[in-house]
Amino acid sequence: MEGAIHGLQGIFEVLFIIGIGFVLAKKNWFDTASSALLTRFIMKISLPLYLFCNIQKDFTRESLLAMAPDLVLPFASIIAAYIVGRIVVKILHIHKDRQGLFIVFFFIANTIFIGLPVNLALFGPQSIPSVMLYYMANTVMFWTLGVYHIVNDTMAGKSGMSMFSLQALKKVFSPPLLGFLVGLAMTLFDLRVPDFVIASFQYVGNVATPMALIVIGIEMSTIPLTQITWDRDVIGALIGRFVVCPACVLILLPFIPVTDMSAKVFTMQASMPAMTNMTIVAKSVGADVEYSTAVSFISIILGMLVIPIYMFIVG
Repeated sequence: MEGAIHGLQGIFEVLFIIGIGFVLAKKNWFDTASSALLTRFIMKISLPLYLFCNIQKDFTRESLLAMAPDLVLPFASIIAAYIVGRIVVKILHIHKDRQGLFIVFFFIANTIFIGLPVNLALFGPQSIPSVMLYYMANTVMFWTLGVYHIVNDTMAGKSGMSMFSLQALKKVFSPPLLGFLVGLAMTLFDLRVPDFVIASFQYVGNVATPMALIVIGIEMSTIPLTQITWDRDVIGALIGRFVVCPACVLILLPFIPVTDMSAKVFTMQASMPAMTNMTIVAKSVGADVEYSTAVSFISIILGMLVIPIYMFIVG
């Protein structure tokens, strides 16, 4: 029960920050230009520093190498959810300009801002290594395959682009992914950044998540809530997020054995609401930001019901 309360507190924190963006936008503190400026700052500066610092601070060369075998299940389950998403897109005939976002909802979760406090509340500090394993797989998949599909939404009705085309690679190798890869490479080669530099990077990086939530609030202020339609595009994405993704972990567990702690944490991580950075990427590349914002917001609200259920099942 206590774990469920802590999980709901994490959801409240997210909704509170979104609410700030929503209310201030309604009061004309923010407009579409403000949202675009915040998005640019997050994508170009704050997120790259955030991802770089997370790798440098939370991992060592030894811990990365020791964890490598346990990364198989997170990657395998995320890829399985991705494949299911690709199939469901065809079955449900999802609109072409939001197919990429729909697929990303299936296999990418909010593993840090919501996932970390939920797992800490449920399993304690000993869950942190498993949390970070899923976070690493989730991050790599989002900033590569996920970003590619979101960018490809902007090519709807055209021939699209190959995953390995120069155009796709330029979009996929975005500043956030480069920040993550640089941090990963430096950690593997045991190259450490001085503490005062990390602290400076951390100050700027820490604003990425709350600022992204404020952007969601700003975007929500432009969407009449009564016009959010519960069609197959929305319902299918939510089923993918809360049912398909955790089910992929549970189905693969007998075939890819991990510790009991990792099994529980991976299941919880897979059941988290949508990643807030999806809306930031959608806005930065010109994808369907209204759809992304609506489904992200609904997934956070539904998380108040779904997360305690999974806590009860797993715990």
